[in-house]
Amino acid sequence: MKALHYLAGLAAVIGAVSVDAPAADEGAASAMVKPDGTIVMTTQNYQRDWTMLGTFIHLGGSGAKQINVIYTQPETVTAYRESGEFPEGTVIIKELRDGVTTGEGDDMVSSLGELKGWFAMIKPPETNPPQGPLWGDGWGWAKFNADAPEATITTNYQTDCIGCHIPVQDTDFIHVEGYPLLRK
Repeated sequence: MKALHYLAGLAAVIGAVSVDAPAADEGAASAMVKPDGTIVMTTQNYQRDWTMLGTFIHLGGSGAKQINVIYTQPETVTAYRESGEFPEGTVIIKELRDGVTTGEGDDMVSSLGELKGWFAMIKPPETNPPQGPLWGDGWGWAKFNADAPEATITTNYQTDCIGCHIPVQDTDFIHVEGYPLLRK
């Protein structure tokens, strides 16, 4: 039980850490959207240039089964803290990583393992937003496997994505409770 409390505390600490980074390219969202509405994974170094919003840990039998690390552009954090809304052009990248757990009892710790893939959300413009099965409820939705970042495995956001986001529809379908930087 202490290990679970440790993991929860670790997630809170990691989520509170932010690195001051230069402003992300404002064209990040448009660079990820093809003319037909298909979404491709960003080629930007989001780990270096964007702000880490927080982490979510999925617990397994003993320790972390998966650790998700979430990033967005620095200007998104500023805009959200000022208005409480995600601006057009917001890109949220969630890294999906294996959890690596070592030790036992009070000495059990979990850390980031192998990259399994990404989940990306893009806030489209209100005028002439992209159309298609990856777009709706105010966002573009796409999941990518680590070995094929050029092609989304999402076929329809309503069947592949929205289910996990329905509980947070009042916060624009984003789990803001896990992102301390978005708090005013």
